[in-house]
Amino acid sequence: MNTNSIFYFFNNFSKDIIYFVMLFVFINIEASLNFFLIFDNSTPSLLSIVIFLSLRKFSIHFSSLMLFVLGILYDIILGSNIGINSIFFLLIKYFTLYLNLSFIEKDVNDDWIYFTFIFISSFVITFALNIFSNLSIPDLSPVLFHIGATLIIFPLIFVSINFIYFITKLIKN
Repeated sequence: MNTNSIFYFFNNFSKDIIYFVMLFVFINIEASLNFFLIFDNSTPSLLSIVIFLSLRKFSIHFSSLMLFVLGILYDIILGSNIGINSIFFLLIKYFTLYLNLSFIEKDVNDDWIYFTFIFISSFVITFALNIFSNLSIPDLSPVLFHIGATLIIFPLIFVSINFIYFITKLIKN
């Protein structure tokens, strides 16, 4: 048996475990935001921001199985329809990868516009699936608050990551 392939497998497996734990921590942080009165029924989707920035800025590719399992765990923790968040996370992954591979350059600084397009299109698809599975239209004010809060928090997270990157680059030089 080739030892290089065994080490390659364990290396990828350990990275996937670390990414799984990291995303699971963000699931718990997002679930704990429900305790703040401002985010009563609609917390911003921090996990979608993390998935987008990981794929776009850091080139961390999550496996589809890991995102599917995280979506199922997320649905169980929040008590929503099983599979809706899995589809949402996978749509964010595939839309981001499609935009990265097709016509968007990595050097362009329009990440907020791309995230808005990806987030809203993924959200509309999963929202329509949720409407068809429940056969009822929910109240739109928490839905719009969820979209707005996520789109407002994204630039704050993006600027703070760029600031940390700038400071570490400055310290290294």
